[in-house]
Amino acid sequence: MSQMPAKGNSVLIATMVGLFAIAVIGGLLIGKKRSTLKTLSTEQSSSRGPFLYQGMCASCHGTEGRGDGVSAQNLKSAPRDFSLRPWKTLIDLPSIKKVIVEGIPGTVMPGIKNALTEPDLDALAKHVLKLADQNLSPSMKVVSTTDQIAIDAGFVLVANNPAPLLQLEDEQGNKLKLSDYKDKTVMLHFWGVQCPHCLKEMQSLLKLEKSFQGKSFVVLHVCTDEEDAKVAQQIASKYASGIKVVVETSGIGLARYEVQTLPAFWLIGKEGRTIARSTGARDWASKPCRIFIESLTPN
Repeated sequence: MSQMPAKGNSVLIATMVGLFAIAVIGGLLIGKKRSTLKTLSTEQSSSRGPFLYQGMCASCHGTEGRGDGVSAQNLKSAPRDFSLRPWKTLIDLPSIKKVIVEGIPGTVMPGIKNALTEPDLDALAKHVLKLADQNLSPSMKVVSTTDQIAIDAGFVLVANNPAPLLQLEDEQGNKLKLSDYKDKTVMLHFWGVQCPHCLKEMQSLLKLEKSFQGKSFVVLHVCTDEEDAKVAQQIASKYASGIKVVVETSGIGLARYEVQTLPAFWLIGKEGRTIARSTGARDWASKPCRIFIESLTPN
């Protein structure tokens, strides 16, 4: 067998070393690319849920899931505020995914059916769950979830705290405050002259007031988007003749009650402490609503 010249060996060795170096560098570059792609994939995955939520849910439920999206006022009933408790379903991923896909029959919540892939559905549901967990408001902490009467009436029980202050004024310029009604159960009705659902249910609310006339119950119709009480009264009277409305003059009363969508309701007990809250129009002549209010006004 003939031997390869020494020069040939040197060339072969140099070639092999070069190919090895190229392979090593190439492997490092590929590994770096894969690592970068993996990082990008993780980042995209973490941002996918918020991205889908903003495109599919935020217009109704609001950016932070508080039920105050730009389309909320135009809906027949208010979208869910994820911070309120209790929910009609379990607050977990399977239940949230089911609602996203199927919607909630009889409500304004539609189902998306097969519009999302499973990974996207997971990402969206996880973001909704995150909003539900991180946005809880101390003033809306549920004291009890066992009071089925309140739940059936569409109210959520809240912490038994002193009711936030309100500075109210009627069309005659009379100054009013919650302490003027310390012997009554007060339902605060936050409404707006530009809220069609608010105006539509004015007549129903007036009938509710009249049905409890003589009992320790009063409704204060607080206008949220008109500073002039006379103007607010004129508009409300067109929809419910005889109704009496007020405006909030401090400028911060609505923030104290976290009014983010209309109509909104708070129930204040005779001791001047918060009992329950609710959002969205409803049938005030319904049996659950009457039973709940009667339970708060025994006299």
